[in-house]
Amino acid sequence: MNLGILSLIALLLAIILGFFRNANVGVLCLGFAMVLGLWFGIPNGKLLAGFSSSIFMQMVGITYLFGIVKVNGTLELLAKKLLGLVGKRVHLIPIVFFVIGAILSGIGPGSIPCLAIIPVIAIPVAVSAGLNPIMVAIIGDFGVMSARMSPLTPEAAVVSELMVKQGLPGNTLPLMFSLMITCVVMALLVFVYYHGWEVEAGAKEVDEGAEVPRMTMTNVLSVLALGILAVGVLFLKWNAGFTGFTCGTVLICLGCGDEKAAIRSIPWGVIFMIIGVGVLMHIVTISGGIDMLIEAMKGIMTPRTAATITGALAGIMSLFSSGLGVVFPTLIPTAGGLATSMGANAVELCAAIVIGGTIAGFTPMSVTGALIMAGAAQQENAETRFPQNRLFIELFAVSFIGLAVLGVMGYAGVYGLTINLGA
Repeated sequence: MNLGILSLIALLLAIILGFFRNANVGVLCLGFAMVLGLWFGIPNGKLLAGFSSSIFMQMVGITYLFGIVKVNGTLELLAKKLLGLVGKRVHLIPIVFFVIGAILSGIGPGSIPCLAIIPVIAIPVAVSAGLNPIMVAIIGDFGVMSARMSPLTPEAAVVSELMVKQGLPGNTLPLMFSLMITCVVMALLVFVYYHGWEVEAGAKEVDEGAEVPRMTMTNVLSVLALGILAVGVLFLKWNAGFTGFTCGTVLICLGCGDEKAAIRSIPWGVIFMIIGVGVLMHIVTISGGIDMLIEAMKGIMTPRTAATITGALAGIMSLFSSGLGVVFPTLIPTAGGLATSMGANAVELCAAIVIGGTIAGFTPMSVTGALIMAGAAQQENAETRFPQNRLFIELFAVSFIGLAVLGVMGYAGVYGLTINLGA
């Protein structure tokens, strides 16, 4: 049987076995990858090429720093102070994080650095407020994604250039409006799924005016370290993982944390899961599994379904590769010719590509999904409250439901209206 088909079957089987046998999906994927490598004579070097050192460094570095500031009580204290600004209106917290994410992303840095910052802040705040932290993190990240096509972002500059090269207007505002309305719809669906109106009793103490302790020098230095991480990643293009390790090391040297406790708090099981799945997905990629899926979908494309199917293609590719680095440069240059040959709107196709390549980024193999899983794993009673395998499937579901929403809105002509609005 074709390696592409077998690797896709192996991936599906690993997810199913992991869920029903309560096994680490990543470890299963590593085992399947080795079997396929031996069977088809794939060199070890090619298998190891699927090991994402970038995701590994980001996850370990950031969770190491946040492990330090969590153990020394800074995160809990900071969350309580932020909650004091909201008061009893804890239901506003998801909206606040959506807006903060959109503003941070849209004013210049773009979504990539912001997606690494929002979950690690949103999760402890949500826990202190008695809200579901997974819900708040996802909604905050949808806010980040919604503004990535702001004309101020580097991502918009890349897409604009790709559009201009094929004779299309370089204005990315129509794309941003289309992406934003999709993200708003998805945020509402996530709010409903997680019963965002339900608040645990833990928030009541803060609401009733419980006295919040003053910040010690350890807390001040820890907040300063978090600020350096945010500014460095968002505006100075520092690597989030290296920055996390550096800031964490400085805090340890200053006596502001317990290194052993911080290392123990790193969610190694989640990291194994993400890295292992990435290795097997690399086999899917090099064996042509993605190409087979794409060709199958192209064969059913019509003018009415062009935006829907193009967005789905972008989403499927984004499951295995970078939206900005691979999906956009690959698919956007085809939009002009495809639209001309089929009588579709080229800008609408570009919008569908951007949306599909963006909202599929919640899978645990992406930095977005991985950091949400890591943040959840660091919470108290995480294995009971947020089982890894269940969360793994839920994050996959967010991506696929996002693509379904894209399909419905594209077929209904919603993006045609938003394109005209932003033109």
